[in-house]
Amino acid sequence: MSDIIKLLPEAVANQIAAGEVIQRPASVVKELLENAVDAGATEIQLIVKDAGRTLIQVIDNGKGMSFNDARLCFERHATSKLQVADDLYRIRTKGFRGEALASIAAIAYVELKTKQAEETVGTVVSIEGAEVKSHEHCATQDGTSIAVKNLFFNVPARRNFLKSDNVEMTHVEEEFYRVALIHHDLAFSLYHNGKTVYHLPPSNLKQRIINIFGNSFKDKLYPVDQESDIVNIHGFIAKPENAKKKKSEQYMFINDRFVRHPLLNYAVEQAYAQLIPQGYRPAYFITVEVDPANIDVNVSPTKVEVKLQDDKLLFGFVMAAVKKSLGTMALSPQIDFDLDPIFEQMPQRPADRPIVLPTVDHDPNYNPFDTVPQYSRQKYGGTKAFQWNERVDTSAWNNFLQGLKTEQIERQEPEQLAANLIPQEQSQWELPESFPFFMMGDCYLFLQLNNQAMVIHVPNARERILYERNMKALMETPIRVQQSLFPITVSLTPAQADLADSLKNEFLQMGYELEKIDMTHFAVNGTPNDEDVEGDLQMIITSILDDFKSNAFLHKADKYQNIALCTAKQFRHRQPALQTSAAVSELLHQLFSCDCPTVTPSQKKIIHYFDPESLNALFA
Repeated sequence: MSDIIKLLPEAVANQIAAGEVIQRPASVVKELLENAVDAGATEIQLIVKDAGRTLIQVIDNGKGMSFNDARLCFERHATSKLQVADDLYRIRTKGFRGEALASIAAIAYVELKTKQAEETVGTVVSIEGAEVKSHEHCATQDGTSIAVKNLFFNVPARRNFLKSDNVEMTHVEEEFYRVALIHHDLAFSLYHNGKTVYHLPPSNLKQRIINIFGNSFKDKLYPVDQESDIVNIHGFIAKPENAKKKKSEQYMFINDRFVRHPLLNYAVEQAYAQLIPQGYRPAYFITVEVDPANIDVNVSPTKVEVKLQDDKLLFGFVMAAVKKSLGTMALSPQIDFDLDPIFEQMPQRPADRPIVLPTVDHDPNYNPFDTVPQYSRQKYGGTKAFQWNERVDTSAWNNFLQGLKTEQIERQEPEQLAANLIPQEQSQWELPESFPFFMMGDCYLFLQLNNQAMVIHVPNARERILYERNMKALMETPIRVQQSLFPITVSLTPAQADLADSLKNEFLQMGYELEKIDMTHFAVNGTPNDEDVEGDLQMIITSILDDFKSNAFLHKADKYQNIALCTAKQFRHRQPALQTSAAVSELLHQLFSCDCPTVTPSQKKIIHYFDPESLNALFA
């Protein structure tokens, strides 16, 4: 029987290795930026065209390479970082495996120019698909310039899996952030399609965060500093009120390397547990320094996942450091034993004033078993937990239900139930002026439907209403703009500013008149005439832009649908509380006039109901 095991050709082996290391243009950006940092550069430029499809070029002023090293660096497992296996446990550099350049050269056209300061001439190496085309001397500046062109030109299947330019550029920017944040003492520049996106001079960490994410972070950041014999923890955390639902602006570094470590991330979030709503995520920029022998960075080819020798101990240190910062900045509950001077100035009771015992008034006619309580609000634990409306005549409500023909409603899906609630002709019915309803908190509206109870999730209902209003504004009738007497200036990141500039017409149709002042600042000259948003414009605009970007990344949403949904989500919680029958009536009218009143645009349920049969099942 003949042998069947054969060695793979070098080109095929390189392409397989490239599939592990290079997944998209951002992967190339990561490897090239890290190489520039390892080379001792103080100025690093990243030039990108077509989100990296056409060109990714990194230029640095580092120490450069010799003539022979310039060629040898493209061989697999060729590295200057390791000599023996034990060196893996003393890693201080970004790269060490010697796979990055070999993987990149296997799937792209690569041109490397490099020169050492002590040499009179430099070296240029040209490679196409792992095949060296030229290797010769040339005139070039000190340092290294490496250009990667036509990525995945010989792997069309991988190229076809790339997303839109906006999505791929988002990944490129994220890799840029990760390197630029931790190496804030270096100068970084990012150019895309000939435009300057970022120009970051050397600075401290706080200023680098502000330069990347905008001036809105200037007053959000508080330092984290904790040093011990085991671990040093430094960085910044953001105020709890600036937490978001998505995991953005969360950066954890270990020994100057960006890492994803679920346990350490959980440690930070646990420190905020009592300070932010459930489902929200705090922003943080934290660097952890440990003995390299206690961390294994050789877990994956991308070196983002790491293993820690004692991760539970580090969990405790990180959580304690963040809690200490929160407590120091008076963001978490703490006991203050210092008497405020204002209390010493409080007037004293005159000595001749008689002491009057307090009395308690009560209603002798109060019946706790009354099915429709007389009171309008009940306080529980100092918060508004439940709310009933005033006693009303329920006959009007029953007539309304009969007009909707709901007495025959049997157990149905929410979509069918809503269909039965919507009359065939609106002119045949009207909501009564007053009817019984029950509010639990600010989210849940309970309505009685004969022998059934309908529950409406109010924020979800408002999201559907606002979404359809926004779509109508974008497609048919723009919302009227109320001109601002004193325009508000919002500060954006360069990436947010580019997106805002491309969406100016859509913002205008929804009532926001934006005017670009410079590369990162916009003036809001007008707002929707029916909304009070003056004080929140910075957060509203940036949140809409961030959500738009995320939606484009997660779903290939239509531009109009995307921005309509983002705006609806921002304002679903900014509506007044439902406290009167008129307000509830208006909400129902608007909801059941929507094309799809049962689910939100993001496919969350709006309506649920209970009947005696389903309730009995709960107590069986």
